[in-house]
Amino acid sequence: MKKTLVSACGLACLMFSVFHFASAHEALSQEFEKARTLSLAGQTPDAKTESQATPAYKPVEPGQDLVGNVTGTNIEMKAYDHTVAGIINGGIAWGFFDEAAGSSRLIMRKYGQVISAEFKKQADKSLGGVITSSDGSSQRTTSVFMAGADPAARTFKLRINEEEVVVTIVPEAMSSGHFVNPTYSAVIDGKPVSYRIEVEGCLGYSIQMGMMILGAYAH
Repeated sequence: MKKTLVSACGLACLMFSVFHFASAHEALSQEFEKARTLSLAGQTPDAKTESQATPAYKPVEPGQDLVGNVTGTNIEMKAYDHTVAGIINGGIAWGFFDEAAGSSRLIMRKYGQVISAEFKKQADKSLGGVITSSDGSSQRTTSVFMAGADPAARTFKLRINEEEVVVTIVPEAMSSGHFVNPTYSAVIDGKPVSYRIEVEGCLGYSIQMGMMILGAYAH
């Protein structure tokens, strides 16, 4: 009887070893096949593709390649490569105009919150967006949309919370259709607001920057 039990135990151990070996062999074969596939593709298991490792290089547009100041009514920022960052009316803001997409993105730190908004072409063909943050049990909302432009008069209009705001552009000079170091002036809720950007920017740049800067100012 004892001999039978020993034989049974030995057989069970042998079967477990064979099963364990087969499983390990299968897993190892899968790893070898994976490594072989990566090798044929010219990669190592931990390698990243070029697009993942390094963003595509894009030269900075002339006129946007220097760090310029943005100064105005409760506005103190820096501008570089279609981007602005700094203080707007008591909050910290960062904004980027994606010229290729025709849209811009605003991120703010204000009222103890991180607030973000995107200004782009909407389903109804309008251009703009809405800034939303929490205000206790309710929400604080600032709607900013383009309401028109007059390139000859160097003005554009924004609709901020249903108020039509006319923004005038006074550049120091013009260069290839771009405003050089322009000053933008408007009246929001009965109060004059102006800011100057040390940059060379077109009308589209001016409108997108206006939506971000004046939108952040009004929020």
